[in-house]
Amino acid sequence: MAEATSEGSVSGVKSDGDEALARALQHMELHGGELDDVVVGEQDLAEMKQQARWLAVARVHTTNNFSADALFQTLRFVWNLTRDPELREVDDNLFTFKFFCLGDWNKVMNQGPWLFRKLVVVLAEYDGIVNPASVDLNRVAVWAQIHSIPELYRTTTIVDQLARRIGHVKSVEMQHPRWFEGDYVRVRAIIEVNAPLIHWTPLNISGTGRTLLLVKYEKIGYFCDVCGIIGHDLEECGDGVHKPEDIQFGKWMIAKRRTRTNTMPTYRESFLARGGGRGRGGRGGNPFVTPRKCSSGDADLDKKDDLRDTALSPMKTNAEETGDENGSTEERDGDLNARKNLGFENMNEDIVTDPKVTEEVDTDPSVPLYPRHM
Repeated sequence: MAEATSEGSVSGVKSDGDEALARALQHMELHGGELDDVVVGEQDLAEMKQQARWLAVARVHTTNNFSADALFQTLRFVWNLTRDPELREVDDNLFTFKFFCLGDWNKVMNQGPWLFRKLVVVLAEYDGIVNPASVDLNRVAVWAQIHSIPELYRTTTIVDQLARRIGHVKSVEMQHPRWFEGDYVRVRAIIEVNAPLIHWTPLNISGTGRTLLLVKYEKIGYFCDVCGIIGHDLEECGDGVHKPEDIQFGKWMIAKRRTRTNTMPTYRESFLARGGGRGRGGRGGNPFVTPRKCSSGDADLDKKDDLRDTALSPMKTNAEETGDENGSTEERDGDLNARKNLGFENMNEDIVTDPKVTEEVDTDPSVPLYPRHM
């Protein structure tokens, strides 16, 4: 902010590299409303600092052009915060983020790195007072893995020293869920975005010599296979033409997530495999498996042997016994013989035509119309 003296001259103003402005400031005088200061009191200042306590400044580590709206939309979707943050574009590839609760702040600042189109978003804390362009945005916190440390040397002291070769160590996880392939320890470290990635950590054992331990990175985004710097690939490095022996880095440095082939299924997977849940028809079954539609040819519906009723039930009516035009005489005779052996050959006639039984049922009140419950 400009400071006005009693004579109205100006001091303490930065020209930001503009030579014309720098020459004008040497002899500039203020007048009129330029001398009427806007005063911010201590109480107002305390309230402003309270409201702006969760501020961050950011940029995308790339020299390519992109849409700020696309960046904001992507970050809001990926973060999925409790309260919608205020995202503001300050300059080309320079932004300020304002959050409104501690949980959102911790998630964004501690669970990165965050990627936009596979490019790292560099974040830094911001006090809201200094020029955002003056904030150092050349470091990013990443998750790295050190693989195949011998069990004898898998101690906190040695692992911490190995992790310091990667960058400024924030935390080391000796025991962790095995989300990725391989035998490793996880390291949270701050690295320089303009320096080559560390792909090996040297372990020198007395009497054995140097052992190189592979370093892999989780969600690191684009990096060059030639120079190892994040933010571009090998075709954008120099003239893009490189010899095979120039390739010093590669996708083997990217941690690969485990599959479930060698692990026990989850409860939901087991539940659905047994036919649990409700399918599309409201019945039990796996809703993610579409039933295979069978044609009449698959079911062999053209075969009469499968469609013909071959049951020999004594309760069949005469129409069922004789109504099959394609049925043979031997089959009908077999049905009649089975009914005679069971004594039911005249059962239908007795029930329907006997007038005595019908009269007793209609007139005798002692004969129940429906069976009594025992």
